[in-house]
Amino acid sequence: MNIVVVGGSAAGMAAAAKAKRTNPSANIIVFEKTKYVSYAPCGIPYLFMGLVDGFDKLVYYTKEYFISKRGIDVRTRHEVVKIDESEKSVVAIDLESGREVNVNYDKLILATGGLPRKPNIDGIELEGIYTVRNLEDGERLHETALKSKVIAVVGGGFTGLEFAEAFIKMGKKVLLFQRRNHVIRSMDPEITKIIEDELIKHGIELHLGESVVEFRGKDKVEKVVTNKGEYTVDMVLASTGVVPNNNLAAKLGLKLGSYGGILTDEFMRTSNPDIYAAGDNVETKHIVTGKYVYIPLAPAANKMGRVAGDNAAGGNSRFPGIVGTAIVKVFNLEVGRTGLSLREALDNGYNAVAETIKHISRSHYYPGHKEIYVRLVVDRETKRILGGQIVGYEGVVGRVNTLAAVITAHMKTEDLSMLDLGYSPPFAPVWDPLVVAANVIERKLK
Repeated sequence: MNIVVVGGSAAGMAAAAKAKRTNPSANIIVFEKTKYVSYAPCGIPYLFMGLVDGFDKLVYYTKEYFISKRGIDVRTRHEVVKIDESEKSVVAIDLESGREVNVNYDKLILATGGLPRKPNIDGIELEGIYTVRNLEDGERLHETALKSKVIAVVGGGFTGLEFAEAFIKMGKKVLLFQRRNHVIRSMDPEITKIIEDELIKHGIELHLGESVVEFRGKDKVEKVVTNKGEYTVDMVLASTGVVPNNNLAAKLGLKLGSYGGILTDEFMRTSNPDIYAAGDNVETKHIVTGKYVYIPLAPAANKMGRVAGDNAAGGNSRFPGIVGTAIVKVFNLEVGRTGLSLREALDNGYNAVAETIKHISRSHYYPGHKEIYVRLVVDRETKRILGGQIVGYEGVVGRVNTLAAVITAHMKTEDLSMLDLGYSPPFAPVWDPLVVAANVIERKLK
């Protein structure tokens, strides 16, 4: 049995490894366009901060490891240019030699990932304007950042904030432009105001509600022009989101969703039963709304890849969907969200209400306790918890993960208010911030 995987990042290598475990006699071939496989692009900002010693440290397993230890045929620097469904064949170009490679498949897994969304702005093609999606992108960005003094970050999402912090810690002046009036679109302004204050406190020149309309420069970018002014810069990071890399899927005529991602069933099968898809090129169901969404994050990509690989090799795994859990560090602040924001809940037709509480991370008498903010989004009629956002200087990730489980289990406010959470003065107050938030919103609903 021949299983061909297109793409060697998180989903692709998870699929290949699981397929080999499910069917050890299967011949697994992976084509990857870059020189890296099984790597952690999420670690790039931390390399810039000096916390990671070299890009090779961001690689989980090398190509050689997969070949020698797992028996998987991994071919880096190979770009797949054609897939023939009738012949069940894949054509790839060896980017080192230019040679054309043709292999047949019984099952195909598309794990082509996402592409950086390039904003439609005059001058976007100027030298010195970067996007980051893989380690090779990171290497190029790092080389230029080292030589720059003033860096503009366009986009105030999770990645934009991480790189803004990284550039500050490299000793650069950083201007962050966000066309909306608050950072992190998937969170509510009541919470993002705390994040914005942290950015300003650490030296970020924050430009909210300011749209970039042009990049100017002779041989390279020299100015960022917005609807409010002009700013001299040495380089630009465009961090305005991700779109599905659906080029091959579109050519095959596979069914795509409203975000341009490949649509699959719970087994990760596409509209062609011999072709599976997994990772940031795929739309998946949101567990709260039941609708297809596009939220490209590594944990889901890995799980999707595992399911696709198992089923392609003859297994019977299912991927249930996501609740959109995400967490980011912004200087000293921990920021997490899961489920729906109030805006998202209202947009999806829920009669939703939200409440934000301020509490402490540990018992008040225990040294080192910190402020923590919890915002819950609840359906007014059923009291089902639809989403949550948490910001604080410690204790965020555990509580966000708890909320993710609460939301996945369709729990209500009274369930959360009585949840048997751990208590000890060094770790949490006797009334945990999640329980306090549930009680407050219960009273509001009554």
